[in-house]
Amino acid sequence: MSRSPIFSLLAACGLSVFAIAACSGDSPRPGAPPADVDAGVEPDADTPDSGPVRDGSTGGTVTAPGVVTCNRTLPEPPSGGTCATVSTGGGKTVVLRGDVLGPADVYENGEVVFDESGRITCMGCDCATAPGYDQAVVVACAGSAISPGFVNPHDHITFSNNPPKPHGTERYEHRHDWRVGKRGHTKISTTGSAPGDAVTGHELRMLMSGVTAMAGAGSRWGLVRNVDQSDLRTLEGLPILESDSDTFPLDDSSGTLRSSGCAYGQARTTGAEVNAKPSYVPHISEGIDTETRNEFLCTSENDAAAFKQQLLTSHTAVVHAVALRPSDVQRLRDTGASVVWSPRSNVDLYGNTAPVTVMNRMGVTLSLGTDWVPSGSMNMLRELQCADFLNTSYYDKHFSDYDLWRMATYGGAYATNAETVVGALKPGYVADIVVFKGRDGARRHRAAIAAGVEDVALVVRGGLATYGDANVMDALGSASCETADVCGTSKKACVQRDSGKDYTTIKAAIEAFYPLYFCRGTAPTNEPSCTPFRSTYANGITATDSDGDGVPNDTDLCPTVFDPIRPMDGTKQGDEDNDGKGDACDPCPLDATDACTAVSSMDRDGDGVRDELDVCPNVADPGQEDRDADGRGDACDPCTTANRGSVACLTTIDVLADAQNAARPPFGSIVRVENVEVVSLLSSAGYQRGFVGKGSAGQIQIRTGSSNPNVSVGQRVAAVEGVYDDRASTASDAQALRIRVSRMVP
Repeated sequence: MSRSPIFSLLAACGLSVFAIAACSGDSPRPGAPPADVDAGVEPDADTPDSGPVRDGSTGGTVTAPGVVTCNRTLPEPPSGGTCATVSTGGGKTVVLRGDVLGPADVYENGEVVFDESGRITCMGCDCATAPGYDQAVVVACAGSAISPGFVNPHDHITFSNNPPKPHGTERYEHRHDWRVGKRGHTKISTTGSAPGDAVTGHELRMLMSGVTAMAGAGSRWGLVRNVDQSDLRTLEGLPILESDSDTFPLDDSSGTLRSSGCAYGQARTTGAEVNAKPSYVPHISEGIDTETRNEFLCTSENDAAAFKQQLLTSHTAVVHAVALRPSDVQRLRDTGASVVWSPRSNVDLYGNTAPVTVMNRMGVTLSLGTDWVPSGSMNMLRELQCADFLNTSYYDKHFSDYDLWRMATYGGAYATNAETVVGALKPGYVADIVVFKGRDGARRHRAAIAAGVEDVALVVRGGLATYGDANVMDALGSASCETADVCGTSKKACVQRDSGKDYTTIKAAIEAFYPLYFCRGTAPTNEPSCTPFRSTYANGITATDSDGDGVPNDTDLCPTVFDPIRPMDGTKQGDEDNDGKGDACDPCPLDATDACTAVSSMDRDGDGVRDELDVCPNVADPGQEDRDADGRGDACDPCTTANRGSVACLTTIDVLADAQNAARPPFGSIVRVENVEVVSLLSSAGYQRGFVGKGSAGQIQIRTGSSNPNVSVGQRVAAVEGVYDDRASTASDAQALRIRVSRMVP
């Protein structure tokens, strides 16, 4: 099953399809400078080390990002602050200025504009032609980074009633060793079913670190979008088809261990089930032994007789994926599957983590997930800093600052099937935006990586200022939100507005178990270690073991890249092609002659255009044809009207209900229908509320989740927007067509 083009809408005023301003900074090709650039595009100090990305327009090579210096001077912020209000405006458009972390380049002293619909309308150096610009509220954050919101594709928020669980020097080989105490190991005991306010507290914890969306295997409405939950209310107006977070795809929660063969539990997830899911996020191969790798082998190909099920698809994001060899990584790339990397939790439990240098070199998209507090990171900033530490000290700086930041933004959006609407600052995308204070010389992507919670100057979710410095929140219309002193910085958090409970109540609820936050430069209490350790490499980095993997430099196949001997490897370091270069540092780990063709993790379809700029990132279209100039290419655009980013495709119920109609967009598209007659009401309880709507002849279900639709039979609804879907929620409505509402005009 190929990934569907998914778009997003927000619950806000004004539903008409509108034009997005053509901004000089919204370049359709990497490296094309806007008109008011001082000195063109210069290479950034944090240019990726992961190989070139071809520019299909020139046939040359480019690396991301460049730095575009805009012809603008920003005012200094108030003493001790991050941002200054330049204009209070008279309208509802907002302009944020600073170092804009664009999808290809950084626009130094650039700007991002979003309007009252909660969509970005322009990004670049000069957005003066954007609608409402002349009446906008303008906030300037000199020297600070303006970033898309972080997307966390892996956490377990219903376990937020647990602090970290120290386990000394004991390390494990498989997750069942610590889960149920297998093979003589000490069980790590945790409790689930956290109180609701504590779950909200964990969402607040994430929000304060720049997260605007997460797959947390649980949910509470308000604060952070829950992208793996079926209730529309917890998506917070982001009408993507939700991800499926699957903790035990092999039905092995009892602790089943197999070194070969695939006869796991009878209720295991099947390939057919995965193919019916819009986005699938399974735990696979968490550990470092043969039994752990066997899980991957049993889920990476189809063989019914051998009980194998192919769970790897282009919409699969494998969580952990630790016990893999290069041939396994090649299967990920061949199927289009991505990987959710959770370095802190992996290192704490197993002393090792996923072979991310191999994955990156072989073209697999990576994202970054916190896992949970017991063995992982308490928020995304701490997880980023763990990844940064490993990269600097153990991976010979394989990844650039841009690479790491991309994992936390676009990578997380891709893992949860939301990359066409969040994870990048692009016109038409949802305005999920974070401002990170640049301090101590940290600029651009480094400002995001090095930040503490006090440095998160602003979090905007869907165009609404939700958390940040008090003066910025006041300027953006959130003055009535609760005040908080965060590490000596005056903040405001809209907890009451967005969750129904005030900041003080939610803070107390989560701090009954573990603090809401720790200040910059202070290690969280009992934080799981990010330093690799096992008895076989207990000494860490030394003069004779530069990468701390327990193999002396003179015999190490990768002397500067951490690649210890894993139980699954037997008695030697991984070297699958037997060429004397270890897998972790081999440019061609499956080719002893090193004659392989380089691939890029930033160009999934291999057409020469970076994913974030590709008008069809999952369909090879080197010509980038786009007749309606809406940023969605002809090869993947289901709509005959311009529908850039999160703008809906205007259609009718009659078209949607007719399987033979060539104009019917594919399931997963965001659509808009007008003049809808209410024929009957659906359930009045649970998540299946809504009504049946009728066009001229056809009918379709209009789902509103747990929110009441507030309509009556016979009424005409002016307009409905949402995700077009055909998946049955219950046996009784199998094959029913539906629109999952994001917003509605009565």
